Amino acid sequence: MTKGTSPDYSDGITSKDVEEAYEVVKPVIKNTPLERSGSISELSGANVFLKLENLQRAGSFKIRGAYNLLSRMRKNVVAASAGNHSQGVALASSLLGLKSLVVMPQFASPVKVAATQEYGAEVILYGESFDEATDRAKKIAAETGAVFAHAFDNPYIIAGQGTIGVEILDQMDDFDSIIIPVGGGGLISGISTYLRGKGYKGKIIGVESEKAASMQESLKKGVPVKLESVATIADGIAIKSPSQLTVNICKKYVDSVVTVSDDEISSAMFTLLERGKIVSEPAGAAGVAALISGKIDVKGSNVVALISGGNVDMTLLSQIIEKNLLEKGREFVISFIVNNTPSEMKKAIELFSEMKLNIEELHTELFGEDIGVGKQKIRARLKIYGNDDLSKIRARFDSYGFRIVELRGAKF
Repeated sequence: MTKGTSPDYSDGITSKDVEEAYEVVKPVIKNTPLERSGSISELSGANVFLKLENLQRAGSFKIRGAYNLLSRMRKNVVAASAGNHSQGVALASSLLGLKSLVVMPQFASPVKVAATQEYGAEVILYGESFDEATDRAKKIAAETGAVFAHAFDNPYIIAGQGTIGVEILDQMDDFDSIIIPVGGGGLISGISTYLRGKGYKGKIIGVESEKAASMQESLKKGVPVKLESVATIADGIAIKSPSQLTVNICKKYVDSVVTVSDDEISSAMFTLLERGKIVSEPAGAAGVAALISGKIDVKGSNVVALISGGNVDMTLLSQIIEKNLLEKGREFVISFIVNNTPSEMKKAIELFSEMKLNIEELHTELFGEDIGVGKQKIRARLKIYGNDDLSKIRARFDSYGFRIVELRGAKF
């Protein structure tokens, strides 16, 4: 690849391209930490080190590729993205004094739309998918003469993302495998190209959402496969089809691609937050999800797992926290029928206190098919502070004569 020219899509990239990209991006990016995680190591049976790109500027690795491309093109830019790529392009453009326009799907996260605008980009909401937004962005770029910055199908973008590999080898030269989230494949293509070019012999493993496993299917066929839908909470890796370029690179350098469920991603995010104090977006936690769910056999080995970003919608994060608190038996939701008298409500509150159950939410209903005349339904979300297991808590409710009609919490 030559400075100032259009990328040559036929030749892919080399480790030298990644090294050159690192010299370009190094002044503007953070050299993010690579830290051992005791909790993830314990849960996976491996010695796990987390590369924390959630601490990168704009909240993800995307600034690396965007800045590497735009610093060479020096032209105004148009991009399409549902989230992180848009923020990376907007920030890179701002740093270089360029104008940026980003086309985002109509239902993109309002938080990510606002963040993209705050970094200086003009945002157009168009279409219902990344593909529709991409088609619109390409048309605008052609009409205006701007550079179209594809999220992954571009050698400069791939080389920029690969600079993470430069830092990892500098931070740790003895690891048996590296686990990388996969969407369109630009990130894993860049890192794997650099590592293999430097003689790395360990395993390089990609992780996709099981609802968006386009790279896994493409590697089976040897050509890009386009999925019908990609309905997953991991919007950062919800890509219907990789490119021929990224498929070719992954065929050459990547050992395998595994998939994880939304529930496994949700659990990994909760674990990272609670045990590691690490805020990860769903896509960023895919690698950790694969480790702690046992999708990858790495017991007893040194493993690097990439947390690729931390741009998570707060509403989604709160849902994930509540879901995991319920599933892990730390909170539970209960509805029960009592007489519609003040003394019955008092008795219920006294029971909560006696059993060290903190009221997180409580409301009552007087009307419903399961509520008789003179009765009321109390519905409460309760946090457990005592040592009683949930079966004992249920027995105590029964002993008070409360008729339970709803009980949610995985350990009941």
